[in-house]
Amino acid sequence: MTDAVDQASGIVLVEGLPGSGKSTTAGDLAAWVGDKGVPAQHWPEGRPDHPVDFEKVSLLTDEEFAHLRDDPESWRTVRAHAERYPDGWIVRDTDRLQLPGDLIGWIRARDAYDGDVAPEVHARALSESWRRFGAAVSADEVQVWECVLIQNPVCAFIARFDRPPAVLMDHVRGLVAAVRSHNPMLVYLDPGDPDAVLRRVAEERPEWWLDFVIRYHTEQGFGLRAGLQGFDGYVEFMRMRRELELDLLTRLDLPTIVVETSREPRDAATQRIRGFVAAHLAGSARSSR
Repeated sequence: MTDAVDQASGIVLVEGLPGSGKSTTAGDLAAWVGDKGVPAQHWPEGRPDHPVDFEKVSLLTDEEFAHLRDDPESWRTVRAHAERYPDGWIVRDTDRLQLPGDLIGWIRARDAYDGDVAPEVHARALSESWRRFGAAVSADEVQVWECVLIQNPVCAFIARFDRPPAVLMDHVRGLVAAVRSHNPMLVYLDPGDPDAVLRRVAEERPEWWLDFVIRYHTEQGFGLRAGLQGFDGYVEFMRMRRELELDLLTRLDLPTIVVETSREPRDAATQRIRGFVAAHLAGSARSSR
């Protein structure tokens, strides 16, 4: 990256299977871009204040939201965390709401990713979040986002709702289109067959994490229909997911780099990823002048 990119802006979307190195890569990119004099923000997976994604967010219909008025004090508390969205309201920071136990449980049961929410409602709410970000004036900064373009939609549409891949494809294409004016680009980390990397991750992460991901991928949606069971079932899901995602990459109108992490040395991969990002940020800087 040269000094000519001092006003560059863009969204670097970092994707890949668990254990492929997304967090390390995203953190490195944000720090490297910042060292070049371009403001950069790194958004790891799971932040509740994410610019487009939903974490600790519930989706309520108009009727459900109106029901809260029966308790004016609780309604005021919820209203302070609520925004009007398609199909009703989103309620943010549900982990911080100070409400009676039965009420907070009722709200959290409508979590955008894990609650009793219809697939269409989930899709429209997330699409609207990306649309609102895309409609905002682009700042002279770089956003580095993990997992939100491909991984999270795959988890929701395939693992949870067992929707057809074509529905997932249309949704992801819509997200890309929504932020097109912000110069998005995709870094995809491909570990090859996921068995070895998932076994390594299972040894490194807490037992509760492994129990959760196995249940998430085998006891609902696609996994339940396909009869997947236990850790081996989780691996089989990830094999399917890898093939699905690699096919999806070829169908997106988006600058993309694929790094085969099992074959390419880390230092060489880091330099190649930096070069890819630099080239597209440089293009953004030139087009803005």
